[in-house]
Amino acid sequence: MLDLRIKEYLSQVGICKISEFDTALLETFGQDEGEKHIERMTELFDRSEERLMYGTGDTPYLYRQEEIVDYINQNLELSLLASSFYDRVFFRRAMDYLLRYESFWTGDILDMGCGNGVLSCFLARLHPGSSVTGVDLSHNAVSAADELAGRLHIENVRFTDPKASEGKMYDTVLSSRTVHENVEVRPLCEKPETAALSMEEQAERHKEYAKTLSAFVKPQGYLISVERYEDYGAYTGAVCALTSLDFCQVSGTNMQFSCKNGDETAVFQASVFQKISG
Repeated sequence: MLDLRIKEYLSQVGICKISEFDTALLETFGQDEGEKHIERMTELFDRSEERLMYGTGDTPYLYRQEEIVDYINQNLELSLLASSFYDRVFFRRAMDYLLRYESFWTGDILDMGCGNGVLSCFLARLHPGSSVTGVDLSHNAVSAADELAGRLHIENVRFTDPKASEGKMYDTVLSSRTVHENVEVRPLCEKPETAALSMEEQAERHKEYAKTLSAFVKPQGYLISVERYEDYGAYTGAVCALTSLDFCQVSGTNMQFSCKNGDETAVFQASVFQKISG
């Protein structure tokens, strides 16, 4: 049974069940503005998918969907509407996992790829004695997250660009849905032919991604990973890459769950890792 704290929080935020996104856009913004949103987002989603599947030359880490992310987060109302359609079930499952292992959330907390701040604000509310920082490459997402925190009157959370956190280390880092947008890792997650790769090759493909995460985690600190992996072999490669950087997967914390992601079903792997040395 879903924890009442999750139900109450999502209701207060404004995350609700939406069956048809286009219909919701028309009902919320009216016929003319709603149709403009539909047309523009269709164009951006098509362009984003082409980039994700086929690449765009030297597009850097986590920059593949920046246009659609910026568009959806141009204001909090549109952002929460999109989250209601695409993320409602994911939020419920992810929050359930975060509550299950809430003893690992202490001290300074970093939410990498925070988006509109729904998970960051949830953590800040659950742990008022902690300082929560949410970072995202999208300036629009950071603005939407700031507005959400203000609306919820949460004072122990701040949102900023990732560059502002470079060189800083945190007691607990949440990495949620960042791996499937990674230029090097995405093919491992979704292309069937990658199943032929050896474990060493899987781990090597995750190496730079794992280093990025490790740089933010204090010695003896924790990394909570909630990532989309249709291929379990690819996920094992990520675990191996983290292990090579002195992370230890906390026994009994791995959980797999699936949920609707818009019109698709996505599979996620969640685990807690501890950084056992500097």
